[in-house]
Amino acid sequence: MITRIFFVLIGFGLIFFVYNRVKKNLFSEKESMFWMVGAIIVFILSIFPKMIDSVSHILGIEYPPSLLFLLALMFTLILLLRQSQQISIISNNLKELIQRNALLEQKLREDTNDNDQV
Repeated sequence: MITRIFFVLIGFGLIFFVYNRVKKNLFSEKESMFWMVGAIIVFILSIFPKMIDSVSHILGIEYPPSLLFLLALMFTLILLLRQSQQISIISNNLKELIQRNALLEQKLREDTNDNDQV
């Protein structure tokens, strides 16, 4: 019973934490949805722990806690994939921004040189 209460508190705490981060603009709404779904799943599974047994039986998993590890691993892999995708997008944007900045600096130098010669 104590572990059940502990996991309910963890699920509720995670929901509250994500909500506060979005409210303070430290998380984007898009990213927070992923975390909120994970927090709600933890919360639901902590309230209804027999659900893990039922789902693992339906999926043919003999040891129900291994389903939790599978879900946690999949959640982590999806999170890493999304983060890698965002890093790639940001890297491309940074490269383009650096190139634009270099072109603007070159144009500024050329304009300054033209004004000095006149």
